[in-house]
Amino acid sequence: MKVAQTAQGHLIRAEEAVKSQLKTGFFCPKCQKAVHLHCGGQKAPYFAHIAHYVPGGGEGLAHQVGKQAIAELASMLNWQVTFEAAIGFEQRADVFLTQHQQQLIVEYQCSPLTPSKLNQRTLGYRRQHLPVQWVVGDRYRFVKHHLSQQQLGFISYRRQWGFYVVCYSVKQHQWLLYHHIVARDFVGYAWQTAYLTTVEFGQLILKQSALPSVGASGDSIQVQQRQVIRNLGLQEPHCLALQAACYARRQRLQNVPMWCYCTQNVPPIYQLNQFESRVSWWLAKQPIMAFLTYAPLLQQPLFEQSSFEQWGQVALVRTIKKEP
Repeated sequence: MKVAQTAQGHLIRAEEAVKSQLKTGFFCPKCQKAVHLHCGGQKAPYFAHIAHYVPGGGEGLAHQVGKQAIAELASMLNWQVTFEAAIGFEQRADVFLTQHQQQLIVEYQCSPLTPSKLNQRTLGYRRQHLPVQWVVGDRYRFVKHHLSQQQLGFISYRRQWGFYVVCYSVKQHQWLLYHHIVARDFVGYAWQTAYLTTVEFGQLILKQSALPSVGASGDSIQVQQRQVIRNLGLQEPHCLALQAACYARRQRLQNVPMWCYCTQNVPPIYQLNQFESRVSWWLAKQPIMAFLTYAPLLQQPLFEQSSFEQWGQVALVRTIKKEP
C-alpha cells in the first residue's frame, strides 16, 4: 500500500514517510493493524502488513502495538514522538519524547530482560542525561503475591502513586497501573491496580491525582511465628539455613527476639525479607539501632540507597523499645 496512518491519526504517503526518516509507528487505515515501511532497492517505497515479526528479525507485533499505545498517550499529553531514536553509539530508544526543553525516553519491554541488562540500559540513558520510564507488557503482569526479580526491576516511585509499575496489556487493550507496591513478610507483595483507558491514564497524569494506598499491614507476630514452625516442618531452604545459623550460635530460630518479626508494610526494595535480615543481624550481634543503615540493599537500578534510609525506621524503634 502507498498510504498509511501515523500514531497521531494522520494519513501519510510512503514517499513522505521516507523523507521524515520514520520507519515505525504506521498503521493500516482500514484494519488499524501495524504496517512496516519498505524502502530502498529498485522498488518505490511502500507499506506492508506485519504478520508476526518485521522481516529481518525485527521487533514483534506486540512490541509495535505497545509503542503505538505509548505514542497515543504521549500525543494526548502534547509530547512530540520519535520512534527508534539513536541514543549515543550503542542504544536505540523505543519512544523518544520531547516537549519544549524536556526530553524523556519510554521503553516498552514485552520480551525477557535480565535485571543486569535492565540496569545496563537504564544507566546508558542516564549517562546521556536522559530520564527513562519503563512500560512493561503482558509477560510482566502482576498475577500473584510473589514478584520476580525481573518484575521488581521495573519499579518506579512517584509521591502520588508510591512504588509503581506501568503496564500496557496488548491482550486487554488497556493500561494497568500497579501502584503503592509494598512487601510483607511471609505473605509476599501487595499492591493496588488501576485499569485505565488511554484517555483515563492521560487525565491521571495531567491532574497528578493521588491514588489510594494499600491499607492493611502484614500478619501478626503470632501468625509469623507459626509460619516459621510450619516452614521448618516443610524443610523450606531459607528457614533451614537460618536454623543452622542459629544452632551454630547455640540458639533456636523459634526463640529469636520479637523485633525480628516485621508486621509493617515495607518498600519493595530489599533483597532479603525483613525476618531473614533481622535474624542475621541479631546472630551477628550487631547494634540493633544501626540495622536500617546497612540492611536495606536495593535490587533494582532506579533509586539511590540514601533515598530510603529512614523508611520504616520509626516502626522498628518503637518495636525495640517494647523489648525487655
